[in-house]
Amino acid sequence: MVCAPRPGPRDPTQATLIPFDGGASLGPMFLRPPGLFAIGVLTVSAGAIAPSPARATPGPDSVAVLANADVPGSVALAARYASARDIPSRQVCSISMPVTEDVTLDVFRARVEAPLRACLEAAGVRPRIEAIVVMRGAPLRVVVDVAGVARTVSLTSALALGDTVLSADGAPLLGRDPGQDLDCGGTACWGAAWPSAFHAEPFHAGWTRTERGIVHRPLLVTMLHGRSDDDAARLLTAALDSEGRPPSEEILFMDGADPARGALDGETEAVLSGLAVRGRAARRVPFAADQSGLRLAGFFTGTASLGATIEGNSFAPGALVDNLTSFGALPENFRETGEAQVSIARWVARGVTGVHGTVAEPLNNCFPSRRLVLEYADGATLAEAYYGRMPFVYWQNLVLGDPVAAPYAVRPQVVIDGVADGSAVPSGRTLAVHAESPAGRPIERLALYRDGVLLAEAEGGALEACLVGSAPGPSQLLAVATSAGDLEHWPARGWTRLNVEVAPGPDGCTAPAADAGTIDAGVDPDGAVVGLDAGGTPGPTSAGGCRIGPSTRTGTAVARVLWTLALALVSWRRRPRLR
Repeated sequence: MVCAPRPGPRDPTQATLIPFDGGASLGPMFLRPPGLFAIGVLTVSAGAIAPSPARATPGPDSVAVLANADVPGSVALAARYASARDIPSRQVCSISMPVTEDVTLDVFRARVEAPLRACLEAAGVRPRIEAIVVMRGAPLRVVVDVAGVARTVSLTSALALGDTVLSADGAPLLGRDPGQDLDCGGTACWGAAWPSAFHAEPFHAGWTRTERGIVHRPLLVTMLHGRSDDDAARLLTAALDSEGRPPSEEILFMDGADPARGALDGETEAVLSGLAVRGRAARRVPFAADQSGLRLAGFFTGTASLGATIEGNSFAPGALVDNLTSFGALPENFRETGEAQVSIARWVARGVTGVHGTVAEPLNNCFPSRRLVLEYADGATLAEAYYGRMPFVYWQNLVLGDPVAAPYAVRPQVVIDGVADGSAVPSGRTLAVHAESPAGRPIERLALYRDGVLLAEAEGGALEACLVGSAPGPSQLLAVATSAGDLEHWPARGWTRLNVEVAPGPDGCTAPAADAGTIDAGVDPDGAVVGLDAGGTPGPTSAGGCRIGPSTRTGTAVARVLWTLALALVSWRRRPRLR
């Protein structure tokens, strides 16, 4: 059976319907667009081959942390997360939100979206934010009134729209009907309306694309949630435990319990082949509600009920999970004993690093392609992996996990020379930072922050910056590097964080001898721009007369052209955009 396409930007691709037997309600039928999850179909577009900023997304400089100020456990979890992931305090927003599972769109705008925006703008960090991680204690869903009919989306999907607008008039997409009426083989059903424009490719702050009448300016939004605060914290613990330790255990693909929930089974063989090429253990098994005794690096299936297959197995740090069923992330699934179909909170309690589910009846065409494990195995972050294979935006999807998690990434190693954690550093000192990739890949960007304020950034693997312009006292120094990707790996982001005591010192720094190259202008904590021009001539100075030294650029112009071509080939060869 075929669902007739609708014209205009709300038109999902032509869809084949799979009848459902009416068991544990997934709706009367599931809708699956043919080719939407197809593997091995190569689509090359101008956007896929054009050079683009390569960023491993996100890192501690680009994650915003959102907590409910009225829930002590939410605030505590935010503090724990920020400390563990070296997030500057100015990127942590604890705001007063309703202590309810659902909020109306008006309440979401007034009590969540607007205060969060104000928090990040006041901190001066909003332009560089790429991801948001929401703490347990925040609302789970947003109810949108569409001509008197309540339509439900996840809070994370509403936040993930970022600044996405309609291209015709610049009006926000948020507030429009998130779905559309569909003809599911003679039965009326309601399905997602807005295809995602973000497909498996490197993401970065300010990423934008115009498609089908929508100007997409998204964020990658995940949540730390579970049936308890301790369970929610397990997601962070698992992510930290997986750092630099890619799991060697097998990834299990279990066939769906029925045709509707097995809608993605057709991907399995191609994904298994891709994992084999990458040297990752994986296998396919028939559906078994009580499969047990395994230790897994990932688990993918589709079913409305599972027995020992969750609690009877263990999951390695770094493991990702997705179960194709309607109600995995319903609010009741996060209560102590509640469960509608298979609660994704059960996997959280077992120590997985990431899991996806839906907060209301979704139809089965909205689940992420299982190709997400291929990008993940190539070094993509958890946020990039799930969102890069999500077919729709502004829908009912919920991703649980630390967005920074990337166990398969080879992160750059970053050093702030001559400074130890806990040491005293005099104001006026020139700080030297360098970064290298253990995999031998070029460093594309290096940035240094003091208390979340950008001091300097450079192309290449070295920079120097003057520590001046702020009152003495405790400070966090955060240096973040991004290495280039190659034909087999995504770009990777690495960092180092030092807590220091800035002591009184000279009013300025002595500028080091200039050499070829230039550093991008930085901003000191007082807001003054500092830098050197291309010839090494001192640029504008801070109030203290401090100048930033030149960066050491990596490679020649020819090398950069070769890396640009290599990155383009990555997009062409390994990351086709799906339709």
